[in-house]
Amino acid sequence: METVLVVDDEQGILEALADLLREEGYRVLTASHGREALARMSELRPDLVLTDWMMPVMDGPALINHIRTEPEWKGVSLLGMSAVDVGALRVEYPGIPFLQKPFDIPALMKQVRKALDGKRAL
Repeated sequence: METVLVVDDEQGILEALADLLREEGYRVLTASHGREALARMSELRPDLVLTDWMMPVMDGPALINHIRTEPEWKGVSLLGMSAVDVGALRVEYPGIPFLQKPFDIPALMKQVRKALDGKRAL
């Protein structure tokens, strides 16, 4: 069973995404900010981290940078989501797909499957 870590400071979004991913058959971990996400990652290594960009304590960019620099998390797929224009984020963080909030569920699930399919291909 593939594991997805969902990171978002908006509790309603966090719970909705977690429920949706569980219904699709994924094991789901949740965190409300980047620092909590890193703690969860040390408990159970996720296959995919789906993270919001603007959060308190530790934001999405800091979380992504930390994951990218830790050898133990090499190969963890990353997927960002933000309410701000994601065009600039795609330029600043090449190789990370971004979803523009609000997004539709089929688009989200397509990106999750694509990220996990790419991981399996490695």
